[in-house]
Amino acid sequence: MADNKTQPTYLPVSEAAAHLSVSEITIRRAIRAGELPHVRFGRLVRVSAADLNEFAAARRVTGVTRGSQ
Repeated sequence: MADNKTQPTYLPVSEAAAHLSVSEITIRRAIRAGELPHVRFGRLVRVSAADLNEFAAARRVTGVTRGSQ
């Protein structure tokens, strides 16, 4: 049996969207724009959990308040 730490976890678009609390369309747009790496298995699209976390981390906003310049 393979060790899960060495095997990447791939999520379907629906689970990736749920993980980030966004719509599936948002995930598909990011994939189409080349912003979110993915793999295809025939017609199935999967996103690695590690890539999804990197995608979210790259969009993290800190220290910005509305109306400040």
